[in-house]
Amino acid sequence: MATLELKLDRNTLFGAVSKAQGVVDRKSTSSVLSHLLLETLPDGQLRLLGTDYDVTIETSLGGEVLVAGAACINGKSLFDVVKNVDDDTVVIQALANDWVEVTSGRSRFKLAGIAPADFPEIKTPAKITWLTVPKAAFRDLVDKTSFSMSDDETRMVLNGVFLKIEAGSSEGLSKLTMVSTDGHRLSKVELEAELQGHGGETVTAIVHKKGVHELKRVLDSDSDVIDIGFAGNFILFRSGGTTFTVRQIEDQYPDFARVIPTMSQNKAVVPRERLLRAVRRAAVLTSSKTYIIKLELEPGKLAVTASNPDYGEGRDELDIEYDGEGIVIGFNYNYLSDVLGAIRGETAVIEINDEFSPTVLTSPSEPGALFVVMPMRV
Repeated sequence: MATLELKLDRNTLFGAVSKAQGVVDRKSTSSVLSHLLLETLPDGQLRLLGTDYDVTIETSLGGEVLVAGAACINGKSLFDVVKNVDDDTVVIQALANDWVEVTSGRSRFKLAGIAPADFPEIKTPAKITWLTVPKAAFRDLVDKTSFSMSDDETRMVLNGVFLKIEAGSSEGLSKLTMVSTDGHRLSKVELEAELQGHGGETVTAIVHKKGVHELKRVLDSDSDVIDIGFAGNFILFRSGGTTFTVRQIEDQYPDFARVIPTMSQNKAVVPRERLLRAVRRAAVLTSSKTYIIKLELEPGKLAVTASNPDYGEGRDELDIEYDGEGIVIGFNYNYLSDVLGAIRGETAVIEINDEFSPTVLTSPSEPGALFVVMPMRV
């Protein structure tokens, strides 16, 4: 006898599974962490759960409950099936052997599952302090910092973003700061906004990179705000019926202010999009080992060059606002391209002391955003 039978809207189900399957461990088809738990609640609601222990997602679903119960389904299999069916309605029925039958129109699938009792017990933190943040503002923080997180597992503290919320410059405003660095580049964004539930206290968290990447799915919801919850070693994000619970990285974030130059001798104002295109063109001829391009600065002009003994060399010049001394400085083109892509203003400001010192990039239209890129020897 079936322990679960549901009739669901295909688009609603696909949206929920799309968010959840990013959390589960897709490397193993048998591990419990590769499965999603679909269950009915006492109040007649449905929820979908997925976890890898570091990140947990809980999504509310609307649908018709024909038989209350639970089923545990391989996340990738369910995602692939729901993605490819054509009918607007999907019926999910749990079978006696813990498999699940998925029917949509004239399509029918039987998917392997595991006993719902084997799914990890998900405990919601007992005491959560919730703050409500404008979603557009928080998306800006994430978009401008997520690309410079570290992948080095030996420096776990850098494998995420540092988030700080504190009192703002005037009553009713709160200041949000998000920082990330991988040791070669640094992104720091500050902005002020009205936050519901914030009394001016300072709260901090280091959000693991997987939580940051999956958070972007939550930011795609239709809601205008996102709720951020602080609960001991966890930080929670809630929007549009979906809640992410992310285990914080328990360490002290480095003093990032020390690597940001306080003043620069040379400052160039450049057309951001034009420079970005020049960097991408030059990248075609970079070495696959070093990825180095060179910026040659002289009054009124910037040249972007690259050379590779196997392929050739290239040079692209653009007019800029600059009256400083001539400087030739090398960069990993990926780092420079990422920063120029994160800046949205028409112009970017490049501040350089010399060819060996950290380079600062900002934009006049985005005063709270600052990026530091370390040069490479050329």
